[in-house]
Amino acid sequence: MLTENKFSKYLLYAIGEIVLVVIGILIALQINNWNETRKIKKVEKEILNVLLEDLNSAKKYSNQYIINEQSYLDVIEKILYNDSLKAILKSNDKTIEYFNKSFWDFEIKIPVINTYSDLKNAGKIAIIQNDSIRNRLGVLEANIYNLDKLIQDRMNVHQIRIDEICVEYVNFLPLLKFKIPDYNISLGPKNDYIEIMAQQKVRNLMGVKSVLTNEGLGYRKDLHNEIESIIHLIQIELNENQD
Repeated sequence: MLTENKFSKYLLYAIGEIVLVVIGILIALQINNWNETRKIKKVEKEILNVLLEDLNSAKKYSNQYIINEQSYLDVIEKILYNDSLKAILKSNDKTIEYFNKSFWDFEIKIPVINTYSDLKNAGKIAIIQNDSIRNRLGVLEANIYNLDKLIQDRMNVHQIRIDEICVEYVNFLPLLKFKIPDYNISLGPKNDYIEIMAQQKVRNLMGVKSVLTNEGLGYRKDLHNEIESIIHLIQIELNENQD
């Protein structure tokens, strides 16, 4: 009986020791997991701060691109209407500027968000644990792709069709001189812009450019809104997880 009692005590002692060891291991694992989680959160916070800075920069450029796109659209629409066209022609100093913009210029730049591209290329998007932010970044990427594709299509249309105006209907040298003032060239005859804009083909081509510019403006506004939406989500996430 004494032997059995001693064995029971030893068994309980051994079990107690094992339980303590197991508890110690579990605590150590929990601390390790906590430390790992803390490290991941720290890395995530750093990434979100850099991404936020990148997005704020993209937002600033995006806003300027929208302003530029709208200005090009306004110019095209003005030369398509006789009353506004005549008003432009009365102010000679503005005539070449307006027609230079309408025939030649359009906004081709797109906001760049390098941090997101770097994360995606490195396969580290999962570091951002907020599902809403990750999902919105996917939508943002789609918007950038759509805008870029539209710009490429618009450039092709412009090179193939819109440039016909400069080749067939306009003495382009005064417009070239406006862009390159120091260019030593003989300008040749003056353009009769009323007559040029009365040509149906010219009006149709400028109408096409107006539609494409307006579509580009819409894409840019969608992209801008998406940038603002993600900035807002990141700010909320950073404020909720302050140390």
